[in-house]
Amino acid sequence: MTLFVKDANTAVQPLSTVADANNNLVPVHAPASTASGVATPVGPQNPLPVINAAGAAATDGSGTLAAGGSAQTLFGGIVPTSGFLVQNNSSAALWISDVGAASSGGASLQIAANGGIFMTPSGYKPAGAVSLFGATTGQAFAARRW
Repeated sequence: MTLFVKDANTAVQPLSTVADANNNLVPVHAPASTASGVATPVGPQNPLPVINAAGAAATDGSGTLAAGGSAQTLFGGIVPTSGFLVQNNSSAALWISDVGAASSGGASLQIAANGGIFMTPSGYKPAGAVSLFGATTGQAFAARRW
C-alpha cells in the first residue's frame, strides 16, 4: 500500500508503507545511521533514510560508440525519469554528461575502462538528455534508464 504525502514546498510524493503485526499502516524504513552502536539523531546534516519502493522498470540503452571523438546521445534522447546507469565495457575511458554534450573534460564525468560504472543515486532526475563520449569508434557500453 502507498501513502501519499505533501509538504508546503513539494509535489505529492509516495511514501511506501506496510502493515505491522497489529495490521497498522507504517512507513517502510531504511536502517538508521549509527555511531558506536547508537542511532544518530535525524537533522539537516543527517536526513531520515528512505527506501525508494516506487521505482520503475529499467530500459536498456546498451551499445557501442558510433563515432569516436563525438558525443553520442543515449536512450534515443529520452531523459531518464528517475536515474540511469552506464558501465564502460571497453578498454579506454568514456565520459558521460546530462548537462550538455559529453566531452573529455568540462562538466562530463569519466567512467573508467574495463568495467567502470556510473550510476545516479536513487530518485535522481537528470538535468537533460544523457550523452556519452569516447575517443574510439566501437567502444562498448551497457546502459539502463529508469
